[in-house]
This record gives sequence, structure tokens and C-alpha cells, in this order.
Amino acid sequence: MLLQGPEVLFKVALSLLGSHKPLILEHENLETIVDFIKSILPNLGLVQMEKTINQVFEMDISKQLQAYEVEYHVLQDELIDSSLNDNQRMDKLEKANSNLRKQNFDLLEELQMANGKIQNLEAMIEVLLNSEGKLNQTIRALELERKALLENLKEFHMQSVNSSGKTLPSEQGRTNAAN
Repeated sequence: MLLQGPEVLFKVALSLLGSHKPLILEHENLETIVDFIKSILPNLGLVQMEKTINQVFEMDISKQLQAYEVEYHVLQDELIDSSLNDNQRMDKLEKANSNLRKQNFDLLEELQMANGKIQNLEAMIEVLLNSEGKLNQTIRALELERKALLENLKEFHMQSVNSSGKTLPSEQGRTNAAN
């Protein structure tokens, strides 16, 4: 009972009524059926109790109960609709239509706002992609300039070595730093 809740009671009742259906149908009125249930069911044997418990664990009535619940709500709505006169039904439908139109309008506004955000984000992505391209070009230009400067430095160093025959200590420090 604690594990499966009140659904277990319903399952036990269904199992007991199902297994004793022929005996219950022999009775003519509700009083004799209640007397039968009070006197016979409490005196079930151990074998019958185990059989009932096994049936309870094997039963899966949740889908069937959900179907009955839906059917009950549909029948209730139909009963309410049939009790209303034409004017009341028309008013009810007009209110429902008005609510649906309002929901539709609200959803349309949300959709327009979302589309505006999407367009803004797409424009931002395009700007960022253009910036990225420009930055990549700048990086390539700087790398080429660095490479050219390093070559110029090497040439300058080679010229200074060739012209003096010796490298000055200050030039050695610059050459090491460049490498």
C-alpha cells in the first residue's frame, strides 16, 4: 500500500470481483452481494490469497484508467454542452474564439520579436566575420613585415661583419635578440 499507493486497493478489488464474478452474478440485489463480499471474501484460503496477490502484481491498469478518465471528461463536456441553450453555447464559443485570437496575437508578437532578434544576431555575425577577416589580413601583413625586418637585420649584421671583420659586442647582443 505504501509503495504503490491507493491504486493497489483498486487492483485488489478488481481481482477479487473478477475471480468471484460468477458467484456475485448469482445474487439478485446489492444487499446480498454486499453480504457475500462480507462473509466469503474474508475467509479466503491461502492459495486464493496468493493467486489474488499475483494477479494484482501482474495487472497494469494505468493506461486503461487514463482512457476512462479522458472518456469521462469528454462525456462531462458533452453533458454540459447539451444542457446549454443555443445562446449560451454561442456565447461560450465566442469567448473561446476570442481567447484563441488573443493567444494567436500574443504568439504573433513573440514571433515578430524573435525574428527581429534573429536578424540583429545575423547582422552582428556578419560584422564579426568581416572584422575577423580584416584582423587575419592585418596578422598576415604584420608577419610579412616581421619576416622582412628580420631579413633586413640579418643583412645589416652580415654587412657590419663583412665591413669590420669583427663583430662588436653591442651588435652581438642585437643579433642574439633577433634570433
